[in-house]
Amino acid sequence: MFAIRSLTPNQRRAIPRLFFRWEKYAMLLFILLLLGSGTYIAMRITDAYSVAVPADGGIIREGIIGIPRFINPLFATSDTDRDLTNLVYTGLLRHDGNGNLIPSLAERYEISEDGLTYTFHLKKDAKWSDGAPCTADDVLFTISLAKDPQYRSAVQPNWEGVTVTKTDDYTAIFTLAKPYAPFLENTVLGIMPKHAWNGVLPAEFGLSEKNLRPVGAGPYRVVSFTQNTSGRITSFLLEPNPYFLPHAPYISNLELFFFTSAADMEQARSAGALDAASIPINLADKPPHPPFITVPMPRIFGVFFNQNSSKAIADENVRKALTTAVDKERLVAEVLHHNGIAVHTPLPPDKLEHLPAYELAQQWQAFDTAAAASLLETADWKDMDGDGIREKEIDKEQIRLSFSLSTSDAPDLVETARLLQDMWKTIGADVQLSIFEIGDFEQNVLRPRTYEAVLFGEVYGYDPDPFPFWHASQRNDPGLNIALYTNPQTDALLTEARAATNKTTRHQKYYEFQKIVTEEYPAIFLYSPYYLYQPANGVQGLSVSNIMLPSDRFGTIHEWYIKTKKRWKGF
Repeated sequence: MFAIRSLTPNQRRAIPRLFFRWEKYAMLLFILLLLGSGTYIAMRITDAYSVAVPADGGIIREGIIGIPRFINPLFATSDTDRDLTNLVYTGLLRHDGNGNLIPSLAERYEISEDGLTYTFHLKKDAKWSDGAPCTADDVLFTISLAKDPQYRSAVQPNWEGVTVTKTDDYTAIFTLAKPYAPFLENTVLGIMPKHAWNGVLPAEFGLSEKNLRPVGAGPYRVVSFTQNTSGRITSFLLEPNPYFLPHAPYISNLELFFFTSAADMEQARSAGALDAASIPINLADKPPHPPFITVPMPRIFGVFFNQNSSKAIADENVRKALTTAVDKERLVAEVLHHNGIAVHTPLPPDKLEHLPAYELAQQWQAFDTAAAASLLETADWKDMDGDGIREKEIDKEQIRLSFSLSTSDAPDLVETARLLQDMWKTIGADVQLSIFEIGDFEQNVLRPRTYEAVLFGEVYGYDPDPFPFWHASQRNDPGLNIALYTNPQTDALLTEARAATNKTTRHQKYYEFQKIVTEEYPAIFLYSPYYLYQPANGVQGLSVSNIMLPSDRFGTIHEWYIKTKKRWKGF
């Protein structure tokens, strides 16, 4: 090798000239610009000819007030249990969060012309979260448990007069004793796996660990749960069920945290420990103010009277006066913080199109303290001893206008009860409040009907059916007629309405039913609260506008996503 410097000038001119240093930098800059422009053009082409689609990944940490007991479609009665049950189980059909029923385990269904037979065809690739096939045997097994009085399921009344058979492993046929227009809503009941529960005795059913470690066919499955030192469950970790149809959820994990009070959950939410939460009504207008969804629900809260327990309450004039003395708009303002509406009838006011029941009831039950006091005075309820409480002689016995009002320890119900106590005191009624923990309230107050008056809520379906709440056959547990109301005329209307397949006919009968009930004052209908939900930041694909229960917000959770990826259009 020899150095260029040793060459003669003529030799140097004979070989290609090497780059000067500045030329090297220029060439490098040119290459970088070429690469950059190529990348930019590629990105523009990608943007023009591709779309962002959901991708797997992400986590949601959600706060829930209440402690889970039963992840079980037959036993889930609290909002906490329903939330978990709706995530882990699914029915033949499923609510979509917007007032529609969509296929889930069922591929399709047919209804006979007489409205008595419903044939469901199951998806043949449906599986449980443990990989076992889901078949018509599981459907028959679940309905047999729901109907069996030994299990004391809250859904038992929904299945009276219904038989279910199968023609093959993937076809289940429901036969009704009489037409029941809203029957399809029953089929959202979560189906339970026969291979997991078969052999569990009724007495063992509620105690089984399967209630906390379930096998379901819903969008998620349980990974684990945590407990504190006293054994109370504090959180559940869930992951996508890979067998859920039409596809497994995109969001990789749901972590649900459970709180015994709204204050505890609010503290965790303010500290950033939660991404999502159902916002308690009493905290809706308190900081911080994250964006939340406001959704009306067909849920009516009211005071239901047990007329058999008190001579004072048995007097219709007393019930009418108590109703007239209630300032419902004040309750909506102070208890619901305007996140709800006052109601005056047994059914939600927006459920009967073009019928004036709501307006008529407003006239019958207009708030007027002076009119309420005058009504009692005219009916011989007088303050005879000057203590501010009215009395009346009934059957030669001096009866005080006094009774107890029972309710659960939910903050909004407790506040409502206290306001009612004050309102009724102004007209000479002495009301003692009895506040119970929710489990104790349901088991020892509601079910045995051990109350004089009870403050509680009734939940209706998208196609409302007041039969379970107002028909005389439902007065005893597990029926839901907590007013113990009985009237042959309304019983006939409710029975006829159930069988009416024509919506207009059905609604006309419900109007007549409501007119009779509101004129007899077996209950005071107070308000219908909205549901408030704070979704996690960045969650897309969530659509919630019309739900029956808070748990319905999870109806299409398998479509929610946080992560995205690019995909070429047309693929």
